[in-house]
Amino acid sequence: MLDTSYREARLRVVTVAAGLDGNQLRAPVPATPGWSVHHLLAHLVGGAADAASGRLDGAGGRRWTARHVAERENDSVEALLAEWQRVAPVVEAGLAGQQFTGPNLAADLICHEADLNEALNLPPVDRGYWQEPFLNVMMWLLVQRLRPLTSILIRDEHGSEWCCATDTPALTLHADGYELFRAMFSRRSRRQIAAWNWTPTPAQEVIDSFGFFGPRDDDQPLPCKPKK
Repeated sequence: MLDTSYREARLRVVTVAAGLDGNQLRAPVPATPGWSVHHLLAHLVGGAADAASGRLDGAGGRRWTARHVAERENDSVEALLAEWQRVAPVVEAGLAGQQFTGPNLAADLICHEADLNEALNLPPVDRGYWQEPFLNVMMWLLVQRLRPLTSILIRDEHGSEWCCATDTPALTLHADGYELFRAMFSRRSRRQIAAWNWTPTPAQEVIDSFGFFGPRDDDQPLPCKPKK
């Protein structure tokens, strides 16, 4: 499943990237402060290239991602996409048969695809691309994290539920599934999470439990609505 998720997300990002002009490539990406759209693409390509070659020292850290950007600072979009095309089959083969239990390149790409779309004011991709396994697994991990703090029931707009609760949970949350998905990747601020439909108002430690990369304080752009 993860290999398919990666392949499909890469093709979607390639389609977007191939049509960008210079101003769009220089546009800042709010989810990744200090990075432009070009920097984000360079990281996605660099991470794939490193995984394909086994160059994984410091993988996931700031120096690792910064190297991806620095090494491809002057590459054209065409060069970036060509490199990605070369290394992608190795990445996909490595993801085949894997389960989503922690950081991996498929989750990284799904997260950054949404970063890219929000930076460019594009609508989010269809729910089917991120509901399974990403949202469901991360929400299950969240309720396990919250279990020592409170009993909670979380329900999204489609009726999906995640809970660590008795029949009468101490805390309930009704939230959009996409917003939950973004928050779990630390792509929503404390203020944005606190503004959701909570009953009653949650403690700060509950809000801070969202986001596997830690809480953030800078509000993030909300997704553009798809054109009808």
